[in-house]
Amino acid sequence: MKRLSLFTLLFLAIFISGYAQSKYGNVTKEELTMTEYPSDTSATAVILQKTGNTRFIYDDIKGFRFEYSVEMRIKILKTEGLEYCDYEIPFYEQNNSAKEEIQGLSGTTYNLEDDKIVKTKLGKNNIFEEAQDKKWKVCKFTMPAAKAGSVIEFKYTIVSDFFYELRTFRFQSSIPVIYTHYEAVIPEYFRYNLDYQRYVNMESNKDQVNESFHIRVGSQTHMERCTAERFRFTGRDLPAVKAESYLWNADDYINKVNFELRSIQFPYGKLRNYSSTWSNIDKELREASSFGGNLKKADLFKEEIQKGDLTLVRAKEIQDMVKNKVKWDNKSRMYPSDLKDALKKGLGNSSDVNFLLINALKKGGFNAFPVLLSTRSNGRIPITYPSLASFNYVITGVRIDTLIYFTDAAAKHGDWNLLPTRCRVTQARILEDNFSDWTDLTNLAPSSRMKMVQATIVESQLVSKVTETVRGNSAHSARESYFGCKDEDEFIDKLKKELSTEIDDFKIHNLTETSAEIKMEYLQTADLPLGDEFLYVNPLAEIHYKTNPFKQEIREYPVQFNYPSTFVQIITIPIPEGYEIDEMPKSEKFVLNENDISLLYRTSVAGNQIRLQYQYKLNKIIFLPTEYESLKDFFAKIVLKNNEQIVFKKKAAGETVEQPI
Repeated sequence: MKRLSLFTLLFLAIFISGYAQSKYGNVTKEELTMTEYPSDTSATAVILQKTGNTRFIYDDIKGFRFEYSVEMRIKILKTEGLEYCDYEIPFYEQNNSAKEEIQGLSGTTYNLEDDKIVKTKLGKNNIFEEAQDKKWKVCKFTMPAAKAGSVIEFKYTIVSDFFYELRTFRFQSSIPVIYTHYEAVIPEYFRYNLDYQRYVNMESNKDQVNESFHIRVGSQTHMERCTAERFRFTGRDLPAVKAESYLWNADDYINKVNFELRSIQFPYGKLRNYSSTWSNIDKELREASSFGGNLKKADLFKEEIQKGDLTLVRAKEIQDMVKNKVKWDNKSRMYPSDLKDALKKGLGNSSDVNFLLINALKKGGFNAFPVLLSTRSNGRIPITYPSLASFNYVITGVRIDTLIYFTDAAAKHGDWNLLPTRCRVTQARILEDNFSDWTDLTNLAPSSRMKMVQATIVESQLVSKVTETVRGNSAHSARESYFGCKDEDEFIDKLKKELSTEIDDFKIHNLTETSAEIKMEYLQTADLPLGDEFLYVNPLAEIHYKTNPFKQEIREYPVQFNYPSTFVQIITIPIPEGYEIDEMPKSEKFVLNENDISLLYRTSVAGNQIRLQYQYKLNKIIFLPTEYESLKDFFAKIVLKNNEQIVFKKKAAGETVEQPI
């Protein structure tokens, strides 16, 4: 981190402390003339102030609701920071009687012109709503007249009927935050699990206050008084949380607070518990018509499926049939909508297609069941308390003999135990009829790439005939990459850039058979640096790591690889005519910790042939920040080894040299 001068630190301390009393609408010339943020001079924008509060209100018609209010002030430092002038507020409408409403949305852009502060109000023409599906909507707005140097300010309130889970307040962002404060006041009738995620020091406290509500009973209104818990959190000079390589979800490592309902008890009323244990959550889901009820619709397939052999081959046939009948609409959901309608239309959300597969497998006599998870982009499941709301996705599980297999029917190129990246999580919950348990979905199938390479040196080029075999998750990723291109030529161009070579005579096999290995055959040609006396050759057909992916001195977050994998290259290169070996990389083996990662680099010479065996194995996919230094050093060794070259020296005229064995 950049070292700050004493003057800068003093300025920063005064600047930050001033925001504890700063009021909405009170933008100053000092803020408008600010050109950079001393703690992070690379920042394109900075949140000057973000405050929020949650409080309960009582409505004579709807009963208790909660209000979640946010005020935000942002300084735009650079043109790139204008992206923070676009804002989205998601909200939920279950029906006319149960919904969320956005109230009091307003905003102002402040600019300094001729030493005067000019205000531009957020108008209705800059605000619009967009439906994401039948229930979720998003309110979008763009702050007007914004440019580098502007200060923007906006506020809004969400009034919600859904107090099962209060709105999450995020103290940090992808840009620095100078001052933030959040307060939640929760009446004694409601008990919540507090999930306070903190990685940067902040102030927090809890105390007791008095609350009162005007409650109408019949024709009369009376005052109901109660105690309440008040939670307060304050943060100053919080650093930006930036998406880093090898990190599944940066949101898992920011300061934020969330409340999930544990129980409700009104005066003289009965205690109602919610999600008190994982077993209770399992029971609730099994009994819910929207979840468990949708697991009892095997008759949707009474015409197509008969009971037969309970094998993985048969399970794949049923899976392929369902995936051919119903396509995923690219919407991820925890609960299915209308299975019969999805089957009829041939289109459904992620839960629709997986529930249809579960029912189809049941019709075929299989023990099939849902597996609940929180996708990588959704974040981790809380470890401090059971949480139904933390799940956002369902895949399919099937038990055959003593083994369980998993698939995501929404994944076009997926198959049994070949899951898309979003589903490869460390914690998923199996929900059979009479059994529940946790399972790790990160290492279901062996994943590997193997290249068999016959190389020759033709004048100043290394020409290699490559046969590449790709299996498991690596094959799934290769299919996604191939079908993500507009055509095969684009895929080949992508391969050329990755390998820094020319590619000819490209052939690929087994693309559409999702459970099969992929086989690629091609000719790759790379130019060689040619001197008067020496010829330099990097023998690797693919330089696995050209540079160290871990360049930071210190890493605050874990390193998370996608999945365990093996990468092998077996390369044969004949010694070019008229040359002898002057230098050759020595055989070495590197191992990190107890075989978390290993690299075997073995060279040998037999007659006129040089043989190289390169084997990289990643056995562990998550490394803690305390392991970062050793991980960084290990990859530095790999990079050095990957860049070593064979040096050939021209023979003297008439010279015959016996090569080392």
